[in-house]
Amino acid sequence: MDSLKKYYTVVENRSGVWLENDEVAYLSDKSGIIQIWKMSIHDKNPVQLTFYSERIWRLEAAANRRDILFSTDLGGNEQEQLFLLKAGETEAVNLSQDGSSRFNLGGSNQESDSIYFTCNQRSKANFDICKMDINTRQITTVLENSDNLNMPAAVSPDGKYMLYNKLKGMSDNRLYIIDMDSGKAQDIYPQGGFAQYGSPAWKSDSSGFYFTCDENDDFLYVGYYDVVSQSVRHIYHTDHDITKVALSCDDRYLAMVVSVDGYGEFKMLDTVSGCFLSAPMPPKGFIYTYAGMQWSPSGHKLLFTFSSGSRPSGLWVLDLDRDCVYSLTDSELDPGIKDALAEPEAASYTSFDGLRISYLLYKANDNPQNPTIIQIHGGPESQEFPMYDPLIQYLVAQGFNVAAPNIRGSIGYGKTFHHLDDVEKRLDSIRDIACLAQHLISSGQAQAGKLGIMGGSYGGYATLCAITHYPELWSAAIDIVGMSNLETFLENTAPYRRSHRETEYGSLEKHRDILRNVSPIHMAHRIVTPLMVIHGANDPRVPVSEAEQIVSNLENRGVYVKYLCYADEGHGIMKLDNKLDCYPQVVKFLKQHMQ
Repeated sequence: MDSLKKYYTVVENRSGVWLENDEVAYLSDKSGIIQIWKMSIHDKNPVQLTFYSERIWRLEAAANRRDILFSTDLGGNEQEQLFLLKAGETEAVNLSQDGSSRFNLGGSNQESDSIYFTCNQRSKANFDICKMDINTRQITTVLENSDNLNMPAAVSPDGKYMLYNKLKGMSDNRLYIIDMDSGKAQDIYPQGGFAQYGSPAWKSDSSGFYFTCDENDDFLYVGYYDVVSQSVRHIYHTDHDITKVALSCDDRYLAMVVSVDGYGEFKMLDTVSGCFLSAPMPPKGFIYTYAGMQWSPSGHKLLFTFSSGSRPSGLWVLDLDRDCVYSLTDSELDPGIKDALAEPEAASYTSFDGLRISYLLYKANDNPQNPTIIQIHGGPESQEFPMYDPLIQYLVAQGFNVAAPNIRGSIGYGKTFHHLDDVEKRLDSIRDIACLAQHLISSGQAQAGKLGIMGGSYGGYATLCAITHYPELWSAAIDIVGMSNLETFLENTAPYRRSHRETEYGSLEKHRDILRNVSPIHMAHRIVTPLMVIHGANDPRVPVSEAEQIVSNLENRGVYVKYLCYADEGHGIMKLDNKLDCYPQVVKFLKQHMQ
């Protein structure tokens, strides 16, 4: 599997933040595990700053733009700890030092030498709003919360306010503003209802901020909140989600990312004239908004993460002053795979009830005898994006076609579409998968008897559902960190996650019958498809018991199942050594049962 290793050792870079003197810090897996690196945008010479055996989860530039704040965990347990790496030093300081609690980094206040965050130190089921004096390490609880997930969103430039989301559900996350001195907090739009808010971008004088939301709308649009009048006004709307905004440091330009079937498009608003600029654009692909984007401290250089099927994630710069866009980091593609990387085709089909479902199709070639794998994304409140995926690319090189749909419940197609799979409608999304299989066969893009299915997290759950409800369709299936029993999943997931997961799947108190009816474990007697199950022993989201249940059931019935469990992983396989152990077995399994 030496050729497979070439795909998994491709360097990917993301999550860039500006430091002083035109330097950027960012996350890279160049060392085999995601760590912090930095470079000057002029000489592009990367320097590694952290050397941990665990992945770095997130990083931020401190308010002074010299120091770096970041978080990491242990073995994928997601108990993030906060660290400070001072400029010029080689050892970071563990600020939180409590491995039994999770700390969510919010930002810093240069004037008071404070950092802001939320944590569940007081109660494992609740996240309080806190601040810490970096010099004394003293933690002050600014606001105790009795609800669950309160996630930091942005700190005002003057350090007076922090914005945070109350996650009742993935798409029901009110945005709150809190005075970090008085502890007074309020919803920025208290008369609002079921909506999601995100991507706040403060003005330089802390008088207000731009944000995205879908309040009273089907798609995410741009709004603005004025701190003094405590009022919200509408800025810009289109018939697609606006997934990210960023405001230049002089408040002149507001960058927006519009997502169209997962492909990202920039729109650049001149806030003075109110007109959109004709700005240079990156190639067609995915603007990785989950990895953030930032304007430079001076001038008008926008730092963002970009990927496509044939372009691994990398840092790019859109320079308005020079009217150019360019790649900042090189992915160092092996010559043996560079020309073989495939861009997907965007396509769609009609599901059982007339609903249009989009999918990306990666084709090995035009041979109608190629085996085809349907890959289901996690979430389900997520989306299949046209970005580099080493397993997909290797499978394509080996003669497999891969179809990756955005079944109902995915984001990116409006609020209505997003909620078509909630609670009692869960299995409608599984019917979407069966309809895709039938569409691929009837259109001549796949062959009956040569179809496989795989997915991670929710995609693993959907995979198990598909082989229980439509066993005749599949020749092989792979469940990666998926749920086999929604009832036990909700009982055993991390306490702070339970309530917002119940909004999607149904509650233990009210919907146990539904949870049982849609759980694959209760239909496992119908499974005849060869199955591979992959899980991390430390997974706090989907406990490893979800894998153990389905594996035990199939083993007791004599159905073929191969189980891989990694002792030092959590919700997914993150470490290179484990990837190089796991994915050759995945490919061998698929070839064994599909070719």
